[in-house]
Amino acid sequence: MADQEVSENPPTSNENESSGVTDEDGQEHPNLNEESSDFQTITSGEQQAEAVPVKPKLQPIIAPDMFPPPIVTCNNPEDYAESYKKNSTKEDLILTFVENFRHQYHYIYRDRKPIFLNPLNECGVVKFVCTTIQPTMLSFSSLFQWSSAAEFIADHLNYELLEPAHEIPKTLWSPTKVLADQRGNCFDYSNLLCSLLIGAGYDAYVASGYATREVCYMDTTRLPNPYVKKRPEEHIERSKTQNKKYTVKPPKDLTSKYDVYMHQRRLDQIQADKDRLQEEENKRIAEIEKPLPDPLFGIRVHSWVLVLAGKREVPEAFFIEPTTGYAKATNDSEYLGIESVWNHQNLWVNMQDCSNGCESLQFDLNDQARWEFMFTYSTNLRGTVTTTLNTLSGSAMLDEEEEKPTVEATQKNIELPPSWVCPLNITAKDFEKRYPNSRKTYFYKKTRVEKYAPYNMKDGIVLKVAEFADYDFKELIYVTQRYDHRHDKLELREHDVRTNMVYEHYLPGRTDHLKEHTYGFGPEFERTMLYYDKARLDGLERRHETVLELTDYFVNRDDFLEYRKAVFEPRPKKFGPADKDTQRPIISITERYDRNLTLSANDDVRELLYAIKENKFIITYHRDSHHITPSTRTFCKPASWNDKAFTIQWNEDLQDTYQADEEFKQMSKRDLYYKMIKLIEQEEEVIKRVRKAEDETRDLQSRRQQEELSSDLEISVYDIDRNDKSKIYRKLLQQKADEEKRKKEIHDVDYLAPFLAAIGNPVRINVQQAQQLRVAAQRDFKDRSIRKANLMQARFESEIQELISKQQWYQKHQIGMSKEDELEYQRLCQEAQFRLHILEERLKRHKELATEKYMQLENKLNDDSRLKEPYTIR
Repeated sequence: MADQEVSENPPTSNENESSGVTDEDGQEHPNLNEESSDFQTITSGEQQAEAVPVKPKLQPIIAPDMFPPPIVTCNNPEDYAESYKKNSTKEDLILTFVENFRHQYHYIYRDRKPIFLNPLNECGVVKFVCTTIQPTMLSFSSLFQWSSAAEFIADHLNYELLEPAHEIPKTLWSPTKVLADQRGNCFDYSNLLCSLLIGAGYDAYVASGYATREVCYMDTTRLPNPYVKKRPEEHIERSKTQNKKYTVKPPKDLTSKYDVYMHQRRLDQIQADKDRLQEEENKRIAEIEKPLPDPLFGIRVHSWVLVLAGKREVPEAFFIEPTTGYAKATNDSEYLGIESVWNHQNLWVNMQDCSNGCESLQFDLNDQARWEFMFTYSTNLRGTVTTTLNTLSGSAMLDEEEEKPTVEATQKNIELPPSWVCPLNITAKDFEKRYPNSRKTYFYKKTRVEKYAPYNMKDGIVLKVAEFADYDFKELIYVTQRYDHRHDKLELREHDVRTNMVYEHYLPGRTDHLKEHTYGFGPEFERTMLYYDKARLDGLERRHETVLELTDYFVNRDDFLEYRKAVFEPRPKKFGPADKDTQRPIISITERYDRNLTLSANDDVRELLYAIKENKFIITYHRDSHHITPSTRTFCKPASWNDKAFTIQWNEDLQDTYQADEEFKQMSKRDLYYKMIKLIEQEEEVIKRVRKAEDETRDLQSRRQQEELSSDLEISVYDIDRNDKSKIYRKLLQQKADEEKRKKEIHDVDYLAPFLAAIGNPVRINVQQAQQLRVAAQRDFKDRSIRKANLMQARFESEIQELISKQQWYQKHQIGMSKEDELEYQRLCQEAQFRLHILEERLKRHKELATEKYMQLENKLNDDSRLKEPYTIR
């Protein structure tokens, strides 16, 4: 907006109109009303020229300071960069513009609270709030989403209240200090979160305004539990009855309609009483949860984050409460007004009416009627973005002599300086630690939430959610615990305190392939176990056990078995010590099979019942689609069937058969006899499987007790900080490297030492001595090479002579030699030839390397500083 002239007497507010909102105590809130304030009395230059005569000489308007700058002491200034301790030339210029903007704002809107513009940093230096934001994209992919970033900031920092609560803070720490100290107020939270969100590509802004006491105090005790388990609802699909043409008509209904009416009337009355009681209970609970009156309602200063739509596929604008990490709607009743918003490029002052909170606010920052911006952006011919200072509408011009930098700034472009904050960085260790002191506690409505860093607790717990029945957190009703890095692969445990039932979930990787385990305590225990069926050879999917039953469910088996149920007798009550044998007597075992399409339905067993107590076998076959009932066959065990000395004799009374169709092929007596013998053998195997299932259940209980007592956690091989084996291995490698270095130092002796000793180890070496040392070293190398070659040549000739003597001996004794001696002779000849080949190759290689080593010695002698410059002191 252009600068305008105003009268000497400043405009006053209309007494009948208020610039804010008046609460019950008569105190006026700082919320702006666009239609009622001094903003309405200040008109354009032409209108003022007609209404009030303009004087030729204007008096400069000097606005008092909002607050005297407090002394901020820095205990360790040497730990901070230069940009933290002093301002650059551009920053000083921007602060001059900002101060001019603040003076004008205070003069025009005297009824409004001061805006947050240029607080002190941790080193006591005045900084512009826009330059305090440092857009950063961290290397952790989980922080690319706003929800994860907001949750991390809420967990990583400790919240500090503003003091006093109705005034803006005098300091604003840099995001680097907030991350290092892991604490801050709401402005520190918002500033850090906005830096991360802008770095991740969001159109984010820091909002400064007013909120309720619960938001300012981070009071979440009235919020619902965000970790409540959403149990899936069971949808029962009712089969629609088909009206067939030929159906039996139902019997006539003789029920009295009056009785039905009176019964429904009683039910309605009972339901009405229940609804009334429920409504009264809801009112009572609402009265209990209602917050106490706040004497500072409407003027409590708070800061949060505003995210506008557009970037990162954000559909609509929303708020983020940085202290909790929750998203809030822009019309949330807990936010009572906004004074200003800013990002790393500009600052906007809210000119809209906040008498209804943020409900009717529009967040089009380009709308100058609703948002007063500090800088105007423009693009020059080079394509660079520059900013131009904006002066408030209706503000008085300052004196040219006293405020010369400000007046000149309105005529030229301004380049906003980059952020003075160092690049943000979070180490992997700090990111994993996450919470201050590796743990943090939250309180919600009847819920206490405890969060722990991985490996902080011995049992590996990372989250504990305790739900209570009362508001005083005394009557515990439900506990949910999450774990990480456990050897037993336990991931989740839920304990219903009222029913005393426990639910556990396991990750893949256990030896028993257990997936879920639900069990209870008490005499009438019930246990359900779910398994990773694809990892088990028997295809066991689920096992359900009660006091008198044990049921297994299978999938994808080759024998089509899908169900096995064992029924037990109750144990008789005995006095005295318990018996070692804990196996329960079996009454019956039932197995069910899926359809095998390779067999006919009459030959495919559907259910096989081993009635052990009744000594019977009942077989039920699959029902064919052409028949109403399935075929069945019953076998009775003969007397003394378990006596090994008794031979089972066939009797027609031992079996009873029902054929669904008379045309089905009947089994012969011989086949029925062998069928019964096979069933007796199968019964023994089925009983063993049931006993094995019982043993697995008992072993699971004892193993789980041992796993709970064990405190060892699973550590990755890549975690060098916690992996003791990796530490030992690296220590051994370092010791080996040190040993090799020591050996190398021992063997790496001076090659000229023996030759220098021969001439008396002189302090100074002259030209003749240098030449003498060179010749001696060369001669020594040649002599050693010749001696080594002669030695290998002698060994080669010796091997040849030995081979010749063996051949001569063989020619003399060839006749009459046994086969074993000939084989031994051939073996000796092969070994001799092999040795000759090795010696020949070594001699050849020695001759090839001798020249190369001699050249290396020449280069070493030429590079030796002692032989280069004679008369030098060694």
